[in-house]
Amino acid sequence: MNIHQFSAGFQLGDAISQEMLEIKRLLSKEGYYGKIYAENIFSYDRKYAEKLTKANIKPNDVLVYHHSIHSEVLNFVLKFPNKKILIYHNVTPEDFFSGYDLKFSYLLRKGREDLEIIRDHFHHSFAVSNFNLSELKEIGFKQVRLLPLHLNFQKWKDVPRDTLSKSFTQPSFLFVGRIAPNKRQDDLIRFARTWKSKMGNQFSMRMLGFCNPDQQSYMDELNFMIHHLDLPEEVKIISYVDERMLKKIYSESNIFLSMSEHEGFCVPLMEAIYFHLPVVAFSAAAVPETLGKSGILFESKDFERLVPLVDSIFKNSDLRNSIIYSQNQRLNEYLESTSILPLLEVAKP
Repeated sequence: MNIHQFSAGFQLGDAISQEMLEIKRLLSKEGYYGKIYAENIFSYDRKYAEKLTKANIKPNDVLVYHHSIHSEVLNFVLKFPNKKILIYHNVTPEDFFSGYDLKFSYLLRKGREDLEIIRDHFHHSFAVSNFNLSELKEIGFKQVRLLPLHLNFQKWKDVPRDTLSKSFTQPSFLFVGRIAPNKRQDDLIRFARTWKSKMGNQFSMRMLGFCNPDQQSYMDELNFMIHHLDLPEEVKIISYVDERMLKKIYSESNIFLSMSEHEGFCVPLMEAIYFHLPVVAFSAAAVPETLGKSGILFESKDFERLVPLVDSIFKNSDLRNSIIYSQNQRLNEYLESTSILPLLEVAKP
């Protein structure tokens, strides 16, 4: 029996792609072979995944489908009578993209509609967060189960965990995530403008992420804001980087700030915790669940009030250490909750 995985796209830095790689690695340890297939793959990622058209499905193979957007992958998987398993990563509400990318907005709307098809044709269903699980239950999924994302920090095993004390001589804000309207990098820029007006220009903010070329208008909007608000020296947008550079950027930063308004989980929150960055995040979607009782959540984007709160994290070492301590507890608790066994239980004949 092979256990193959499918998704709309594969990009090495993407959370779903990382999850597929980790599941493949864990399944291999249990003696199961399988490949990763996707409709859209960057050429430099094809050593990890294959184009959907190359899939050779045998009668006893199990098909695991990671759903986040409409694509031809679902139609391909539905052609086969094989056992089908859903892993739901959430579908971003289309409204975030309607003013920037009508095609992408359409694919998100269709992705929501696809859930009803999946509900009626798949044998088993998992969600990577309780937030996602509740969505599936609302539309009639039966016996859907939680399957926490498998985070692999082995790629950073050489990070000196006991010597990650940060230099707080100058605030260095970081956000990691796709350059996309739901991530609200525009609000990060607004925060930076408020910070500069109240605290001065001795700070930096880096926003690291890939931007879909079809959503260039949002990137253009961000760049216009940076220059119009007189922030070109302080705020930088960095496109996709490799793991070595990602580690360097995390290590050089001293606070993780998120304004995102929709997340099905948000892996960078856990990455920031791993690198001992205090996390300050807007309380939306799955973000409170991911952080648990750690980090600092805020309910309103009142930057005049948020700036002093964030400043206190830099100035008060006891507060900062207590945040990092609770975050470390949350990370350990989460890593202990992950297991490949629930997937294997339903995959076996």
